[in-house]
Amino acid sequence: MKNGIKIVCLTTALSLQLLTSCSDNVDSNEPLELPPVGSYNSSDEVNADNLIAKWSFDGTSTDSKGGLSGIGKNLTYTEGIKGQAFQGSNVQERYAVYNNATAVGALSSFSFSFWMKSGQTVPDGGAPGQGKGIQGIFSLVNPAGFWGGLNLFLENPDNDRPGTLRLKMGIENKRVAWGGQGPIFNIDGAIDTWIHVILTYDAATARYSVYKNGEKGSNSIYGTPNSPFADLTGSCILYGDNPGAPAGSNANPNSAPLYGAIVFATPNLSQLVIGSNQFSTSPSLTTTHGDEGWATDYAGLLDEMRIYKSALSPSEVLALYKLEKTKR
Repeated sequence: MKNGIKIVCLTTALSLQLLTSCSDNVDSNEPLELPPVGSYNSSDEVNADNLIAKWSFDGTSTDSKGGLSGIGKNLTYTEGIKGQAFQGSNVQERYAVYNNATAVGALSSFSFSFWMKSGQTVPDGGAPGQGKGIQGIFSLVNPAGFWGGLNLFLENPDNDRPGTLRLKMGIENKRVAWGGQGPIFNIDGAIDTWIHVILTYDAATARYSVYKNGEKGSNSIYGTPNSPFADLTGSCILYGDNPGAPAGSNANPNSAPLYGAIVFATPNLSQLVIGSNQFSTSPSLTTTHGDEGWATDYAGLLDEMRIYKSALSPSEVLALYKLEKTKR
């Protein structure tokens, strides 16, 4: 289990004065409570009403919030940021598939929060194989489509940024005429180190935001099929059609509608996979395609994955990071 931090007074026979001081103020066998972060004493208190799923990966793939029980393949756990963590592999398939995830399939806004530790991705090399190409982290399965309703994966590396991981969130929204708006989060200084990542989308404002270690990301890239990527400072607006301005500028001379609430192309999606793409599993979770040489399962570590049905505020993001970092 994941224990909170305990701070106790340490005493020795050679320090009677320190012993007296400790015994006057606190029972040395009792932990001192850490001060709250904002109004929260534990990470589970942050936006608790909108938390719909949580995976701590403490020797199990079960979702402790929604009760989803995964069907795992070669699952392995190792030391994480808080207790144990999911351990991916670049030589063996490792993932978990969940059914009856109706709350995830009903998302119109969202926040994805998790800790990750990953090496650089390896460019694809033709035939399917572990450790090559993009690495699937999460997919809300659409069995009738190539991509799922939601797709979270590590992109191929940027040669100009060798120390940067590139995290992409793809959204399949049938309300949107201008498809393929997949924001990429360039996470600098993230190779082989634990980082906390939060991705949020607010349907009311159509604003997509990314955070690293509690702070808005310094390099968020927003791209479409029709426009080049443009660097932003952690946030962008998504549109339902071509806004008539360079991608990422947030200008909208065409008065295009905002992206709005997510409505998945196939209704009633309720299956998801953690640790892979929906088409990379064995057998594939989609009827339209199987393994691709440019895609593979996730090879890094994951811990404390949470899904909310709302966009966390910046203060909630920072509180969640601080609380989980201190194992609360």
